[in-house]
Formats: sequence, C-alpha cells, structure tokens
Amino acid sequence: MAQTEAARVIEGVELPPAGTYKFDKAHTTIEFVARHMLSKVRGRFDDFDGTIVIGESLEDSYAEVSLEAASIETKTDMRDNHLRSADFLDVENHPTLDFRSTSVVKHSGSEFVLRGDLTIRGVTKPVTATGTWQAPSADAFGNTRAHLQLETVIDRTTYGLNWNMPLPSGGNALADDVTLTVEIALLQQA
Repeated sequence: MAQTEAARVIEGVELPPAGTYKFDKAHTTIEFVARHMLSKVRGRFDDFDGTIVIGESLEDSYAEVSLEAASIETKTDMRDNHLRSADFLDVENHPTLDFRSTSVVKHSGSEFVLRGDLTIRGVTKPVTATGTWQAPSADAFGNTRAHLQLETVIDRTTYGLNWNMPLPSGGNALADDVTLTVEIALLQQA
C-alpha cells in the first residue's frame, strides 16, 4: 500500500491525518494471556467497539474502547462460562469492560505510551500500555487506514477477580497477572 500523503510526523511518530478513526473489527484483535496451572491460557473478546481521535498533537489524541464481557472466548465452553460468572467478569451485572485514555506520550522511535482508566466489574484503575504505530496508508478504496499494537499487564485481583484454587503441590491454579494485547486496525471516518 502506498503511504498516505496526509501522514504527519509529530514528535518523531508518523501519525495519520487528524480525525476520528473507528476500529475495523475484521482486522482488530483484543486478546489476553493468563497462566493457569502450568500452562498459559489465551483468549480474546469477540464483540467490541472503539474510537481513536488523532489530534493535531499527541496530547490532543485519545482512545475509547468498550468490550462486551459476555464475548470472552478461550475455546473451552466450561472455562468461558466460568469467566462470565460472578467469580470473574459477572457479565449479568457488569456487561462491559471499558477503557478511556488519559494521555499519549512518545516513548522512543515509533513507540508510545498510552495511559488511561480501565473499568472491569465496576472497578476503575489506571493502566499504562506501550505500543507502536505502523505508518498510515491508503487502501485500495482510497480510505485512510492506520494500525497500532498495544500491550499491558494488569493484576486481575485489583478489579475484584479474586477466584483461585490452591494446588496440592503449593501455590494457586491461576496467576494474578493478565497480559492484554491489542492489535487495532483503524479506518478514518468521513
């Protein structure tokens, strides 16, 4: 794809034109990894919506994301139903997980730091994610597209997701840390 003519380099980061960008759901993934017993369990959220506003500067830019809690998927029905229960996400009382950024700052090269507030089960905590942009480009239809990748680690227990099971050999079945990885394809809105 050819690079978009209107791409801008701000603070050393090549950003797409200022404007509102919606998630291209067909090319976006919101995934997580958590250690369970000796293995890492991988999962994702299949139903989500998000908007990123690219401002004239990084400071004027922000992101808003909402995930449908019931759309959690780990490829095991029993585990997915448990994750939807009151032991974890409590989807009946807390149908969404929500994120709203509070700042975007350049880190190095094309890397940046996104800070914001993540709400899970009605508990809001600050999170910091690191990420990278791919240079914006035009697609075959003349639309401006952008792509970014973000990653952060959260402690699930700070959001009230406290369920665990002691193991006979010591320790617990489920680790507290959960790694969230987001690959977002963005499409500029008219």
